[in-house]
Amino acid sequence: MTDITRKEFLKLGATGAAAIAVASTNRPAPAVAAVGGAKRAILIQGADVLTMDHKLGELAGADVLIRDGKIADIGIGIDAGDAERVDAAGMILMPGMNDGHRHLWLGLHAGRLVKTHPQKYSGYQRWKMRTMVCMTPEDFHLAGYVGGLQAINSGVTSVLDYAHAHHTKEKALAGARGFVASGVSGVFCYQASHNPTYGPGDTVPEAQATAERNGAPQESNYETAALLREMFSEESDGPVKFGIAISEGLGQRSMKDMKVEFERARSFNPHLICCHLHKPKPMPPSGVYRGIADLHAAGLLGPDFQVSHGVEMSNAELEMLRDSGGMICSCAMGEFPYPAASIHGKARQMGVPAGLGLDVNMALTDDYFEHVRAGFWSLYRSAEYSEIAKGYKSADVLDFVTRWGAKAMRLGDATGSITIGKHADLVLLRTSRIGFATLGSLADRVVNFAGLSDIDSVWVRGVARKRHGEMIGIDWASLRAQVVDAQQRIERDAASVTLT
Repeated sequence: MTDITRKEFLKLGATGAAAIAVASTNRPAPAVAAVGGAKRAILIQGADVLTMDHKLGELAGADVLIRDGKIADIGIGIDAGDAERVDAAGMILMPGMNDGHRHLWLGLHAGRLVKTHPQKYSGYQRWKMRTMVCMTPEDFHLAGYVGGLQAINSGVTSVLDYAHAHHTKEKALAGARGFVASGVSGVFCYQASHNPTYGPGDTVPEAQATAERNGAPQESNYETAALLREMFSEESDGPVKFGIAISEGLGQRSMKDMKVEFERARSFNPHLICCHLHKPKPMPPSGVYRGIADLHAAGLLGPDFQVSHGVEMSNAELEMLRDSGGMICSCAMGEFPYPAASIHGKARQMGVPAGLGLDVNMALTDDYFEHVRAGFWSLYRSAEYSEIAKGYKSADVLDFVTRWGAKAMRLGDATGSITIGKHADLVLLRTSRIGFATLGSLADRVVNFAGLSDIDSVWVRGVARKRHGEMIGIDWASLRAQVVDAQQRIERDAASVTLT
């Protein structure tokens, strides 16, 4: 789109806005590869548009034209020929949200462990080590599929699936296929590690199971990574991208080993390299992987690197991440009940692209608006971060899951705002219920009052996935029955695994 201010836009009317659209279409655009394909143009008419585009801001009663999966025009009274028309008068149109860190496989076990039962939740790793070996490839496919659908249903159009339990080739490929089949965009980020040698009915020392979970990748992991790399289009515009997650070696693995792992990971040219990062306590000696500073010293940081969590990172470490082009994703609810506050506010203040993620959808609500709000309130857990929060407006809060959140997934050029030329990743909100505020800015109203039940429609790359409050072509009752059956079988088999 040509440079234009919000004030200039409002003076243009339909003719001027259309001229900008024509100019923008003269630039070559990559092909759209949305599931199912978007054939007919769509004109969303009369919406109050929360663009999250700094030049356009908030627009009252505007039209948005979708063509070939992308935003083709924004204006008033757009003439779109035979386009499908969506009457959005009185509704709010906003960008689809971005979730930069979620473990989709955990959604299959929703309620098994919850954050509000901290003592029980503290056994998460033991539960994980017993459970993942009892899941079949079909279970991982179901988890990826249902998890992707739940993301779309909640207004999330791009999600990073941090696949950290897919420990066989068959399970990883099945989980990736489920993710793709759901129709959500984003990154399938395979953790090239986890090599358990035990299964249902076995007794194994917990120390051995932990070592196998945290150990270095094996050749079989890299063979799986190669197969996953082949699954996803090499085109930069593909709806699902390939990523690799670094093994859980913090505080345990040597930096020599980590250098080898990073080099092998980058040999697959992943869209992202992701890494769970916390401060190891106690801090291990020199030569052992201790965090960002060690990665920086070894020359392993880069614009493809995203930190997950990153609580307690110092200013110097954030500067290292920023200067290397790296990103971070906090999990405001996911960081509880840990003592440190989410770092996303400080990261953005220092220029690091920072997003939010749901994290453990086994234990937390999939109403993503709740995570948006948690991202703000969590800043008040820290005296330093609360000073940052005091300067926010509501649009700044929403930015972590829209424009800036897309940047934190290396998707900022393609999505995150309602801007001509970007993918038509859009959420249309009903505003008619009592309790949905009628006063304030659009951002005020969305951030403070919107919920999953208010979502009327969701488009992912211009394809309607949800309309009139219902997911299109999805039999939730049947899927729920499949999930319950899987839960019961997996729970029974996991109980047969004994960790001593």
